[in-house]
Amino acid sequence: MGVEWEDNRGGSPQCYLAMKPAAAAAFQPEIRLSQADCFEPVVLALGEGRFVAAWEEAGTVHARVLPGGTTLQLTKAEAAQVTLAMRGDALYAAWAEQAGRFRRIVVARLALKADTLGVKTANPVEARAPSDEQGWPALAVAGDGSVSVAWEDRRSRHTVPMVSHSRDGQRFAPPARLTDIKSGSAPGGLGAGTGAMRPVLTAWGKQGVVAVWLDKRDFLSGYDVYAAFDTGTRHFGRNMRVQDSFGDNMAQWHALVVGDAAGRLVALWDDARDGTSDVWLAEWAGEAFGDNVAVPGAAGPGAQSDPLATLDAAGSLHVVWLDRDEQTGTRIRYARARRQ
Repeated sequence: MGVEWEDNRGGSPQCYLAMKPAAAAAFQPEIRLSQADCFEPVVLALGEGRFVAAWEEAGTVHARVLPGGTTLQLTKAEAAQVTLAMRGDALYAAWAEQAGRFRRIVVARLALKADTLGVKTANPVEARAPSDEQGWPALAVAGDGSVSVAWEDRRSRHTVPMVSHSRDGQRFAPPARLTDIKSGSAPGGLGAGTGAMRPVLTAWGKQGVVAVWLDKRDFLSGYDVYAAFDTGTRHFGRNMRVQDSFGDNMAQWHALVVGDAAGRLVALWDDARDGTSDVWLAEWAGEAFGDNVAVPGAAGPGAQSDPLATLDAAGSLHVVWLDRDEQTGTRIRYARARRQ
């Protein structure tokens, strides 16, 4: 298990990684990854106790294999919001890179040899210069090796999650909307359209990809968690709401989804339906997401939020979240749920 985060214990934001062998009772001492101000770290397991970490530092994006390995600067251009995905020996990164006035999404195939990283190819999803801001990319590599990338896009004068696919990780199809709400359809004529943000992707089943995002189409109750499925056609189907009716009248935050090749799929987020922010999950039941369940240890007094999760080869769910308490401050908590 590897967990990466940023904190400012030394007076400036820095990125750290802590690892825990499967049989160990506790995490090993953390490793500091950054030298300058660091933001938005991510980590991906390579297997056999090895990880690749990526982060934003000094205006661009970096990656490193751990333990060991040296830091690689992924691009010389100004860039931010890096993410990672892998299938077999195909390792990809995506980030938002400055291209004139606005940022656009770039996807790179990374070379991995022992503890050394390199950039094999790096291509923008769209060759033309962006007409408005693009950011917060998400990646997934499906079972057939195709690459899906989703991001926040402002070309329609409001934030719309967009998605594109590539068979080879280099040439991408024209972007399509994830949301099935058209621009210009905001209730009461409020703006160019309802907002939606922070799409995340996961590979699922033999060839599928699932997207989850925060959607404000019901603008009176704030953001809801929505999902869409690509079952292998490289086209996402209808949008469906993830949270149950008990969470309908309040905002959801920090949504994510994790899946595995066996077809298990779990969505997580945080909301305050019980009076304080708690972490909730819903598992895919075949036709819809099931009842929402509070994650044990991530609910109750205080504020629990910002969940991250993964499914291991045995089907166990590993969850990390932030636990904020007025007396003890903010801590990072971890729990594992074995599949029954």
